[in-house]
Amino acid sequence: MSVISDMVTIEAFIKTQFPTAITGKQVVPLQPAAGSFYVRMIDEDRTTETRYHYRVDRVYQIVHVTVRPDTVLADMDALGRAVYQDELIGHIRVNAYSVSQPALTDNGLYAIIAILDTSIREARDQTAYPKINNVNVRRV
Repeated sequence: MSVISDMVTIEAFIKTQFPTAITGKQVVPLQPAAGSFYVRMIDEDRTTETRYHYRVDRVYQIVHVTVRPDTVLADMDALGRAVYQDELIGHIRVNAYSVSQPALTDNGLYAIIAILDTSIREARDQTAYPKINNVNVRRV
C-alpha cells in the first residue's frame, strides 16, 4: 500500500473516534482550528524478511489541537485506547503509540503530538510462468 492510502486509513480511523473533528494530512496550518487532527508521515524504513515479502515500518505523527489542555489529553488517551483495542488500523499493524505533553500555541489553543509506529508486510511481485497444457507419456 502507498503512504497516501495509509494516511487516509489512519485519518478515517480518527474520524470514527471523533466524527466532528477536522482532519488533514501532512501539513499543519499556522492557525489550526480547535478540534482538529493532522496526520503526518515522519519516517519510513523497509526491510527484507523473505524472498516473497518485505516489511515497511512507518512512523506517523498525529497532531491534535483543541481549546483546553485537559481535553487534548483526554482525546489522545481515548485515541490510544482505541488503537490498542485491535492493534490494527485497517491493514496497518500498530507497534507503538506515545503522546507528548500539551503545549500552548500562538493562537491560544493547546496542541499535543502522538507518535504512531506502524508496520505493513507487502508481497513482492512474482514471475508468472506459463502453465503446462498437455503432458504426454511415451512408453519405451
